[in-house]
Amino acid sequence: MIDLPGMEMKFTVIKNADIEEYLDEGEKSDLSRLLWKIGRLRKLDGKVAEQTHLVISTDESYVQKVVDILKENGHWGSEQVPNQLQFQIVDDILVLPEGKE
Repeated sequence: MIDLPGMEMKFTVIKNADIEEYLDEGEKSDLSRLLWKIGRLRKLDGKVAEQTHLVISTDESYVQKVVDILKENGHWGSEQVPNQLQFQIVDDILVLPEGKE
C-alpha cells in the first residue's frame, strides 16, 4: 500500500456487498434510517442531499497518479473539518477520538 501523508479522512465508504453480507435486516434498516436522516438534514441545510463520489482503493497501481492530480488541483491536504471524526480500529473495536472541550 502507498504511503499517503496528508490524506484527509473526509469520507466513510462502505461496500454495498459488505452491507448485504455482514449486516442483518435490523442493522440494514438502522443504516438506511441513519443515511436518510443525514440526507434530510443536509437538504434542510441547503446542501445536496445525496452526492456521488469516485472511490479509489489505495492499493490500486495507479493511486499515486490520482494523488498527484488531486494535489495539483488543491484537493489534497490535512486541513481538519470541524464536524469530521477520525477513528481507529484497535483489536476489532472502533475507537473514536476524545471529544474537544
